[in-house]
Amino acid sequence: MKKIELFTDRLIIREYNKIDMTSFVAVTSQAEIRATTYGIPENYTRSYAKNWFRLIKTNIKNGLSYEFGMFLKEDGEYVGNVGLINVSKLHNHADISYYTDKKFHCMGLTTEAAQAMLELGFKTFGFEKISGMCMRINPASRRVMEKIGMSFEGTLRHELYKDGIYYDIDVLSVLRTDYFTNCKCGNCESFQHQKVESVN
Repeated sequence: MKKIELFTDRLIIREYNKIDMTSFVAVTSQAEIRATTYGIPENYTRSYAKNWFRLIKTNIKNGLSYEFGMFLKEDGEYVGNVGLINVSKLHNHADISYYTDKKFHCMGLTTEAAQAMLELGFKTFGFEKISGMCMRINPASRRVMEKIGMSFEGTLRHELYKDGIYYDIDVLSVLRTDYFTNCKCGNCESFQHQKVESVN
């Protein structure tokens, strides 16, 4: 599969390279990010990041998940992580995932990147459904999903146990038909009725 590189108004969204390691670790180590995500350990190290970089390359190759770096178009500064994860080839769906450097919060960049993930998921991979989950204590993440057209499905009570506390998780989703019905690009007719045999 050819390397994926996406362009939005302000961002370049691409696969990670070794040169991204330092900025990736600096952002991923932020306490604000760890507090509202699952799976990021305390004292995030360069060694952990190296292993994670290898894992995501393998996952992309095998079609299991697609995670990318977000970079500003104007100067290449690292903004955060965005992707489609937990890909199910059997059920033809995936979950959206993202986090952003705190210095770029409230600028609409996360929403811009998340919208690009829906386009990738529905137009390139032909997923039937894309879901997203966020901790209830993180309403900003839920707003991102709502802005890109995802609908609230419900709350999983005490679904996540983290640092000695149980957290409720909000679940949102968007179906392929919903996405193309609401898309305003004017070029979606050929994608809307396309039969998809495989996500790869």
